Amino acid sequence: MAKLLPPVTALPLVLLLVQAAAAQSLLPEAAVTPDSGLVQSTLLPETADRKEAAPAASVLVPFEQSAGRLVLTGEDDLAVLTVHLSDVQARVGGRLQLAYENAVSVLPDTAMLDVEVNGREAGSVPIRSPGGSLDAGIPVAADMLIPGRNVIRLRARQHHRVDCALDATYELWTRLDPARSGLVTSRPTTFTDFDSLLSVAHAGSGRTELRLVLPGPLSAEAFNEAAPVLQALTVFLDRDDLSVSLGDRPGDGPGIDLIVAMDRDGGRLLADIGMADAPRGLSVRDGVRPGRATVVLRAANLAEVNAAVLSAVRGAMRDGLAEGALAPKHGMIVAEAGKRYTLKDAGYETRVFAGRLSRTSFDLDMPADFYPAEYATVDLLLHAATSPGLKQTAQVLVRVNDRVVKSYPLRNREGEQLEGRKIELPLRAFRPGVNRVELLAELPTAADDTCLPEERRDDRPRFILLDRTVLVVPNLARIARLPELAAFAGRSYPFADGRPFDVAIDRADARTAEAALQMLARLAFTARAPLNARFTIGMPKGGSDRHALLVSTENRFAELGAAKKQGFPPADAAEAAFASGIVDPLTTAAVSDAAVSGDNDAEALLSAFRTSTAVDDEERSISSRLNLVGAAAVDRFARWLSYSDGSDAAPARRKDEPVVSLTQRLSPDGATTWTVLSAESPADLQRAVGKLTEPGVWRGLHGGTATVETASLAVGYEAAARHTIAAVTDRSPGNLRRLAAAWLSDNFQIYVLLVLGLLGGFAVWLGRVVPRSGVRTDR
Repeated sequence: MAKLLPPVTALPLVLLLVQAAAAQSLLPEAAVTPDSGLVQSTLLPETADRKEAAPAASVLVPFEQSAGRLVLTGEDDLAVLTVHLSDVQARVGGRLQLAYENAVSVLPDTAMLDVEVNGREAGSVPIRSPGGSLDAGIPVAADMLIPGRNVIRLRARQHHRVDCALDATYELWTRLDPARSGLVTSRPTTFTDFDSLLSVAHAGSGRTELRLVLPGPLSAEAFNEAAPVLQALTVFLDRDDLSVSLGDRPGDGPGIDLIVAMDRDGGRLLADIGMADAPRGLSVRDGVRPGRATVVLRAANLAEVNAAVLSAVRGAMRDGLAEGALAPKHGMIVAEAGKRYTLKDAGYETRVFAGRLSRTSFDLDMPADFYPAEYATVDLLLHAATSPGLKQTAQVLVRVNDRVVKSYPLRNREGEQLEGRKIELPLRAFRPGVNRVELLAELPTAADDTCLPEERRDDRPRFILLDRTVLVVPNLARIARLPELAAFAGRSYPFADGRPFDVAIDRADARTAEAALQMLARLAFTARAPLNARFTIGMPKGGSDRHALLVSTENRFAELGAAKKQGFPPADAAEAAFASGIVDPLTTAAVSDAAVSGDNDAEALLSAFRTSTAVDDEERSISSRLNLVGAAAVDRFARWLSYSDGSDAAPARRKDEPVVSLTQRLSPDGATTWTVLSAESPADLQRAVGKLTEPGVWRGLHGGTATVETASLAVGYEAAARHTIAAVTDRSPGNLRRLAAAWLSDNFQIYVLLVLGLLGGFAVWLGRVVPRSGVRTDR
């Protein structure tokens, strides 16, 4: 444990602040920001990287949030961030450092970033850095800080330079650098307990690195011993940008090293790095390199590992878990059937809006076994008000998962007050897991047509959305269906129910194992609890009652080296083999012809024939054209029915272009679920898993299959051709009725056939009854 500096060392920091304040009086008055004390001279050139001078021996304690949470968009946006401080760091205060860059379209004259620290105003920073990253600072007094998690609220108010159209507001953004933003303090961060791990810095990539150090040979036994600790740390850190790496030595740069030192092989490594005195069980200490933390696990077997993790969760990790992973999330509503929620439950606070496009968003977490269909609606009871002077085109739009599903016009030019105005959101627009809901208020006025900055009235609000706006979740149809990647990414389905499952790796490769560990850590973070996983090498066999996560690389390099199926060659074995000529990286025509079977030859010949004999539209018959038009209309109707515009479909690619795919299917015996992650090589798999586990990509997983192109890392989705029932989770009459209604809404053709059948039956009845009755006359 590092020795703490005496309190008197805070004096140079105070002197520097005093000198900075004195220097402000020498600058032009326009260059000083009144509330923040930030100095920004208009005479400084616009350079790509401008930084303020930091106090000597200063330490940056970063924000815990990932890069995606550090972007503020539109005319008025809010970001809620946290920074974890030790007792000593909170007592001495510091400086809030915001390393930011903004869009070139932001008007620098009026754009501001307002800052609150633990509910108290701390100042404002002008937004004027379109040419590169700028480090802006705001002094934070010690009485504004608390030991533990401190809540920082950033509000960006920004306007477009030249365009007053509604679409132009989407061009406005201000982005913070996660590796260089946080609280600068004069007291170093010492890693002595689990709470101190919450202050670990982000790596240069912007993600938090957790390196699993296994000193012995890599095997399924080693992974099973490391998995409980890895998952517990993932949940405790509560960071969605966690990146798991694997090695036999501690890493470099900011991050955490998790050293699994079992009695059979860990003693030598601990002695080499000077940690031979580490106690048995779990312990935290400073890393081998500055700015890096180390978690050491010393145990004899898996039973001791589980005991150590349980002891930490019940003891040293308990408070951190309660305040982090297990606490309600800002901007998140965990939906329960038949419940009512307000925007206040999602952390929203009422505020007035004076711009053109008001944007309020939150996440709605739906159950994993939720069946989306047209049998009910999610009701939004809108409590809001508008000011006079809005155009007739003003309206409120509701978007779900980036698609507009409902609109409500605001046509009263004298202003109106909305008290519980109901907006029905179709259940089909939602999906299991996390759904992004956005409330957009388009508020154009006649003054926007002239687009003169001097005529803009920022002191005159156009719209107010109250935090008592209600969201009513109806009774839901509950049935587990496959494939459903949205439930997998949003609720870790089907692995979060506590049942044991397998993580099966089909080849002996360290990169493949690293990808599997990354997926397991991400699933544990999503489930907010360690999962009951068991690593195996080789594909599971049918007949097992365990779900499985399968990681397959098709054994392309299984012959490399002398390692058997149970051994793990080095991660760079394939590249070394290429370099040494063991494997020819080029596929010649002779080799390709020899490897293709007769069936593939026939398929290729047939494809070439169809291509060469394809006819142009002008040469098609009238019936062929009508068939094409009909097929296109049916496809458009199907996309409209499922609120899909086709924008997230898997990108078109050549048949031989390598991709990494993630999909779900039933096991061969149909008793369990297999979630399959497959690639053609370990390197492709590692890169694709890094892409899939990025926070923004992971939250958007849906459909039947997700694909990642190995070259561009573009992510696409393929809808499931059909769903299979994995489990009926509720057999009550009410749920069965809702399931029937949901199924009929999906298979609406039955209604058409039923109407035609009734009409046909009525016609037959008339044909039989009328002749028998004869014709009545007056004679």
